[in-house]
Amino acid sequence: MKFYRPHSFFALLLMGFIFVSLPLMTALFSSIQILDGLVQQSAVAVFSSVDRVSGSRKLMALLHDQERKARLFQVLGDPQYLKDVNSLEQDLKKTLTHLADLNTDEKLAAKLKQVETLEHNLVAGFNHISGGPKKRKKEQDKLLANYRLLNDLAWSIEDSNRELMTKEVDGLQQRVHQDKRMLIWQTSGLMLFSVLLIILFVILISKPVRQIDQGIERLGDGDFQTSIVVTGPRDLEILGQKLDWLRRRLAELDRDKIKLVAHISHELKTPLSSIKEGAALLRDELVGPMNTRQKNVVGILDKNCSKLQLLIENILDFNMAKVRETPAEQDCFRLDGLIQEVVTDHQNSVLARQITIEVQLAAVRVAGNRKQLKTVFDNLLSNAVKFTPDQGLIKIQLRVDSRLVVCFVEDSGPGIREEDRSRVFSPFFQGQGAKKTVVKGSGLGLAISKEYVQNHGGTIRLLPGKQGARFAVTLPVAV
Repeated sequence: MKFYRPHSFFALLLMGFIFVSLPLMTALFSSIQILDGLVQQSAVAVFSSVDRVSGSRKLMALLHDQERKARLFQVLGDPQYLKDVNSLEQDLKKTLTHLADLNTDEKLAAKLKQVETLEHNLVAGFNHISGGPKKRKKEQDKLLANYRLLNDLAWSIEDSNRELMTKEVDGLQQRVHQDKRMLIWQTSGLMLFSVLLIILFVILISKPVRQIDQGIERLGDGDFQTSIVVTGPRDLEILGQKLDWLRRRLAELDRDKIKLVAHISHELKTPLSSIKEGAALLRDELVGPMNTRQKNVVGILDKNCSKLQLLIENILDFNMAKVRETPAEQDCFRLDGLIQEVVTDHQNSVLARQITIEVQLAAVRVAGNRKQLKTVFDNLLSNAVKFTPDQGLIKIQLRVDSRLVVCFVEDSGPGIREEDRSRVFSPFFQGQGAKKTVVKGSGLGLAISKEYVQNHGGTIRLLPGKQGARFAVTLPVAV
């Protein structure tokens, strides 16, 4: 299954922004819905509480007004007051019905029903009293006494409404706590999902950029063999293809340069050989005797011819290492024995300067060209001897790690400056420390060593160290 690939890097960024924003937008929408529900419930609770409180107070006011009208009717006997009592009964029924609609408690409903029944019986009694004045007054006093019970019920209804309002507030607070916990868990989950999406898109965005950066670094290091492959948005893939084309083009130019340098170096050897032979004839006085000053001039000429010949041979070796992908004449041999042989070759210069060499070599066999690998370790040890001060210390360690063998060569010299570390393997490069040494080099030793090691499928690195230079050579163990 082939995953969708955006057409451009901008499209990938936009898609990442949208996908990362979706959980956050969902959390925001969910929070708004929860808050809206709480606001609506709070509004309903507030309005119903206000209605119940105002209804309770209105009920008490109507009962008080009805009682006053009934007592005036008793004293004055005016029929208008009885009409007012009957009119207030209708208002009381509406108020009781409204309170019953707002009610959710059975006890409160029973109290409302009791008030309605008692008040209806009281008004009906006033309307149907008969007999003489004394009997009528006695019946009216008995009926009016029921208003005390009605007032007590009205106060009880108000207290019940307050209790019901308190319960609703408690229920609202409980829902607030529940919604708060749910909102926290929901928001936390969505934020975690957003973080995971951010990590995913950071990987998707950084991967092609990192591939391009690594490809450019390899080109800067002169690695024209490793292909540059960029996966991701199509515009970055096209950029990777252009970088790979540039790599192939640089490889072609590098091969052309190597061929040109090799050709020039080869052509220089013929006239140089003639000059060296002529200097040898003069030195041996085969063409006639020379005085002391002439012999000194011929000696200088012969010495510089030898230096120039060595430089040309190093250039030819470097070019041969560059154009050869695998070492010729491969065989299997003991690497520890080869390194010990190199150490023996440098015994004279080491003893003359009282330099100590600590050697720890694990027995291991490698496959490759013995001459080339000997050149590698000879160059490393030569540099170590060159830069180590008199009575200094050089350490050589050979370790076996899984299917790889690692050799460390460390000296106690001044080390390599930070600004020179990235260029130590460049051809003809010599750092500030090389300019202070008596023995001058061509600047090709480490470059040749790098090419030879890479031809064997290994690596050579300059490691950080507190003092001196520390190199590590990694090679595959012979199977």
